[in-house]
Amino acid sequence: MLGRCMEVAIADLQVAENKGTDTAMRDRVARAWWLLLQNKAQWSKAFPQRLREAFEGAPGDTQLSRPATLSESVMLSLVDEDVVNESLESARLLQSIQPTLEQELAVLDALMSSLIGEGTVRAELNPLRPSVFIRALRDLMSNDEPDSEIRGLWLRHFGPPLGRELKKMYENLAVMLQRANVREAGYRVRLAPQGKRAVRAGIAEEGSQWGKLPEQDGMGGRLSGGAPLDYPAYDLPPMPHLGRLQSGVEHRVFHDFLEHGHSRYERPLEGGYYQQVERELREVERSAPAEPIDEQVLQQQRMQYRDVTAVDRPAREVGIGSELSPQEWGDFAAAHERSKLLLQLKQKAQKVSQAVGLDVVRTLVNQVASDPLLLAPVREAVVALEPALLRQAMANPRFFSEDEHPARRLIESVAQRSFKYNDEFASEFDRFFQPVQQAFRELNASEQADSTAFADLLDHLEESWQAQDQADLQQQDQGLQSVRYAEARQALADQIAWDISQRADIDHAPGVILDFLYGPWSLVIASAQLNDQTQHHDPGGYKKVVSHLLWSVKKEVTLKRPAKLFEILPKMLSTLHEGLDMLGQTREETQPFFDALMRLHEPVLGLRRARTRSDAGSSDPVPLEGSSKSMELDETLPATPEQRKPRQSGQPWLGRRELDAAGFEDTLPTDYADLAESQAAAQAHQADEQAMVQAAMAESQEAIDPAMVLAGLREGDWVDLNSRREWLRAQLIWASSKGTLFMFVSRGGRPHSMTKRSCERLIANRLLRPIESRSVVQKAITAMARDAAPSSEPEPA
Repeated sequence: MLGRCMEVAIADLQVAENKGTDTAMRDRVARAWWLLLQNKAQWSKAFPQRLREAFEGAPGDTQLSRPATLSESVMLSLVDEDVVNESLESARLLQSIQPTLEQELAVLDALMSSLIGEGTVRAELNPLRPSVFIRALRDLMSNDEPDSEIRGLWLRHFGPPLGRELKKMYENLAVMLQRANVREAGYRVRLAPQGKRAVRAGIAEEGSQWGKLPEQDGMGGRLSGGAPLDYPAYDLPPMPHLGRLQSGVEHRVFHDFLEHGHSRYERPLEGGYYQQVERELREVERSAPAEPIDEQVLQQQRMQYRDVTAVDRPAREVGIGSELSPQEWGDFAAAHERSKLLLQLKQKAQKVSQAVGLDVVRTLVNQVASDPLLLAPVREAVVALEPALLRQAMANPRFFSEDEHPARRLIESVAQRSFKYNDEFASEFDRFFQPVQQAFRELNASEQADSTAFADLLDHLEESWQAQDQADLQQQDQGLQSVRYAEARQALADQIAWDISQRADIDHAPGVILDFLYGPWSLVIASAQLNDQTQHHDPGGYKKVVSHLLWSVKKEVTLKRPAKLFEILPKMLSTLHEGLDMLGQTREETQPFFDALMRLHEPVLGLRRARTRSDAGSSDPVPLEGSSKSMELDETLPATPEQRKPRQSGQPWLGRRELDAAGFEDTLPTDYADLAESQAAAQAHQADEQAMVQAAMAESQEAIDPAMVLAGLREGDWVDLNSRREWLRAQLIWASSKGTLFMFVSRGGRPHSMTKRSCERLIANRLLRPIESRSVVQKAITAMARDAAPSSEPEPA
């Protein structure tokens, strides 16, 4: 995390240096990013230990929760101006990232408060709060850098990346704790006595035994087991209401049932419940349509928007009341048949948990079916699977609360697999969906409520998916290995360039030579070392060439010892060509360098030609100014201060073969010309109708920050990518450590690699659109939990 933050801060500081006009400030900014670069490896190793110490000490140190105010007398009397300024920078950093983290931090505060034994939320005791990270970071900086201005620059540029990293980490930690069954602590409120509480939703009836839990006193004190009741108790509806097709049970009850499943749900159902079920069942049977579902009408509805671009096609509404295709889903295609089965199962229920579990299944099926991120056929499949899920709820009413239950995993696996596709009318989606449809129909046809049936069908589907993925993975791995190798080679080349810059013989070397050594030749040396199996200190002799090359361009030396130059020159040129050929550079690409090198050698070459033409007895040297007029060319000029200092490459260099393997355009040069231009040109050829739809959508959307969108992408995320006039669903499978090069893979393992700038331009032009693909089941449960939040303030005590 720290390494990624430092990379972003370094890049931002470099941009600030280039834009600066004040020389002193530019020097300070340059020193700031250079020191960050030097400290990156050391800090990445030291920061975890500092964090560990901060976490252990954080709960007892309440002062870490807030920045000190300048009005405090201690601050005014004991702290000098530099420390005050640095404290302000820390406070600004904390304030700048707080809005980004607000939602995730609130959830984590509640979970951590519960985990450390607090009954209510105590945000100041959360050892992972942002201020702890900032304090550890500030201490780390102070330990290695005495200049407060430099530390202030660092803190100023750590804000955006640190906020993004903490946001992602908090999300992951919250999921981890929730999966470990840690429940959120609540906020401390005083409730009115039980008799004064408003009856919710009009479902409590006089004399109902559900008005008060037997395990709880009227004031919400303790459970019968003696544990403090730190979550709210919610009334269940009367028995007859549980027997309805739409029971009216509040989502807070469902959430409590899934999260806790108390003994009150194990009570037996009573006569009023079964009488209501009978009445509901008769009503459903009476209201059954006389005519079968018109398949042609359903097909027309489905094909209505087929000609609209897949990414702009409106989501078809699907829910538990949807009429499905009988040809595809058989008897349970009709909504009334699914409702009838629900009531028939309610007739067989014996406990409250079974009745509530059946309603939970129907609620979550409806939540998943309404998720517009899933293709309509997938959502219809979830609705069609409702009968099998209902039967499962009779055997295990709370199975949706189990992450590893086969039924839940089946829905989640099918949903996640479906994110590979963005067009329900595409042939590749149909090949994926047909086996899923067959598996779901088999589950519905089975009368058994055994979870093994779900597990067996899921195993069968996953085996077929793995077989399909093998060919894609082979092509994907080829491109992935290319870019990973290029990144490793570039990192090693940057280090080699730095080592070359520290040589004593580098002084007064021409700029063209330093550019060559820091660039292509460092890559040649790095390639040789990465490919060497003999552990030789200088494979290929490419390091040795550096000394010869630097010596050969020092005219004041070579003019005195021309024989040595003529001795080393043939072998040196041969090795140079050999190394560049190994790198994949063509002779046309390298010819400008060799032309410049020849002009640098012209004084000695001219001297030799002059001596050959002169009289054998004459020993007078040819005057320097007459030997070559090329001495006035730019190649002879010493390197500028900028050229003498090697800079780490923003992105790895790739040769032609690597560009092809990684999925760059065939016409893309090695300096990564933007893909966005060709994509924008392709977009211009789209149909006028589609352009109008996109324009209308763009007007209704808020401004997009491409850098923020790209920074939020993680490996495994899905995007819709416009490539060669076609919208493809692609997955991000690799990003360089500096976040400057990205590889996506679409259907068939087809790679798409592009630079950060290209990605941002595609995002800005709406030609690359991230897809939210997190767990659909957990998303549905979370939505239900969100609906479970109290809709009104508690009455004052």
